[in-house]
Amino acid sequence: MPLVDYLNVSIHGYACEVFVNGAPIVRTALDTPYTATPPISEWLVTGDNEMTVRIDAVAAPAACSDPLSPRRLLVERCVGPLDAVVPVGEDQVLDTIEYTPQPGDPPPALPRVLTHEFKLPSGPTWAWESAPPLQLDAATTAELLMFLEVVHADLSEGNMDGLLARQRIKFAEVAPLCGTTPEAAEETLKEQFAELSADGAWTVAPLRHADLELRLCCGGRVVEPRTRDGRPALRGRAAGGDEWSLPIFIARIDGMFEIVR
Repeated sequence: MPLVDYLNVSIHGYACEVFVNGAPIVRTALDTPYTATPPISEWLVTGDNEMTVRIDAVAAPAACSDPLSPRRLLVERCVGPLDAVVPVGEDQVLDTIEYTPQPGDPPPALPRVLTHEFKLPSGPTWAWESAPPLQLDAATTAELLMFLEVVHADLSEGNMDGLLARQRIKFAEVAPLCGTTPEAAEETLKEQFAELSADGAWTVAPLRHADLELRLCCGGRVVEPRTRDGRPALRGRAAGGDEWSLPIFIARIDGMFEIVR
């Protein structure tokens, strides 16, 4: 079973966003305890790496008065077998960001950015690393919106072919990390789509430009399209009324926009 890097995130009482090398990994709400173990191997690079937590808001002490769930902020980079369930407290921790203000400390000036740097001796080279930084001028923005509109139209018609064609770089780079092949990863996505769209019960939320944020990340080399309240731009409802969403990250590769993650 392949080993992967992942974050062990445990946050309560802080509205935060967690990044790895500038790629947004998770966001947390102010009033809801949050725990997650998102994989991050596909965002790590050879040499200098950085994980960052940006604190945007802090809950009042009364909101975190439960002694069993106090205000906390812990983000650990860990390594372990893919899809393994690691018992609590047994993660193999490599790097840590922890914020533990002491009683009587003044509230932090916001946003507060916590950063931890680390090095990796070797690893794959990703297509997004050498992608040119983007400027969201009128021409680039129009091109990105057209790209999204084409993908959105395909999904609205139940056509996966266009989406799959635009994810070849993603499949080629990420599939080996998961111990599979690009072809098998494509088949898995097709099977998921068939299940979500069973009986024709498939909707795609409208792509409203006024509600859309083209968010630059990874030094401006990657764009994350999302709504202004942080939801993926591509989302909707599936069979049974369940919500689905497809976060995507876009970069310009060899002159063309491609979905790289």
